[in-house]
Amino acid sequence: ADQKTADQACLEMGAVHGVHLKYVAASALCSVCAYHAGPDGERIMPLRSLLVYSAATHGLFAGLFVARVGMGILGKQRAAGVVPWWSYLVWAPFHSFTYLYTYFHTLHSEAHGTPVATEVAPGWWIGGRYAHWRMPERRWAATIDLTCEFPEGSIRNTSNYLLTPCWDGVPPTPAQIEEAARLAARACGGGDVMVHCAHGRGRSTTVMLACLVRAGLFSDWRDAFEAVVERRPVCRLNSKMRKALDTWEARYGTAPYSVSSPRPSF
Repeated sequence: ADQKTADQACLEMGAVHGVHLKYVAASALCSVCAYHAGPDGERIMPLRSLLVYSAATHGLFAGLFVARVGMGILGKQRAAGVVPWWSYLVWAPFHSFTYLYTYFHTLHSEAHGTPVATEVAPGWWIGGRYAHWRMPERRWAATIDLTCEFPEGSIRNTSNYLLTPCWDGVPPTPAQIEEAARLAARACGGGDVMVHCAHGRGRSTTVMLACLVRAGLFSDWRDAFEAVVERRPVCRLNSKMRKALDTWEARYGTAPYSVSSPRPSF
């Protein structure tokens, strides 16, 4: 009965799905604009070329989202969380669209009562890409970054940083979930832990649930999920995220972290 209640809660909270569709729409829009840009000429040709390239770029990334591959194509550095300059140049259509969408989505969410970050359990925070803007002076015992599309904003204020790059709407692998959960459980004694993605809804929720279980706060991820959505109702899990957590739990168990716990195999 408890498991059924938790599963219902997962469904009632909605799902982080179809994220790639906004890039499909952007690709289609750029294609239509390029088609209707007018006859070729010296003035119009650069614009049409830019629109065609933008359409191809958005189409490529939509495909990568669906295939759940290519997270390293943006070149984000694992140690420092930096996105290199060449990425902004080569993938300018993707970066500009993603930055604008995320920025205005964050403003819209805040205007409707959803903070950029929420303390879902004492010392445990789920947040979005702009969490560091709202808490610039806060120091973190650990920061787990689930984005591959944004640079890490709080790298100077965190004692332990782990980059686990995932496309929006795509969960980490069970081994990556375990790696993050172990780090968080090990570091939490030294202060607060931040787990963030772009919006603080899906990717970050997936990893946070494992962290809370591994820290010994909950017996399984479903119990953790029920507690998390009480504090941050926008947290959501799609079917891929739930499957990843089920596999993680079956493979690594739910025992609290100890130094003798076996390391995840990738």
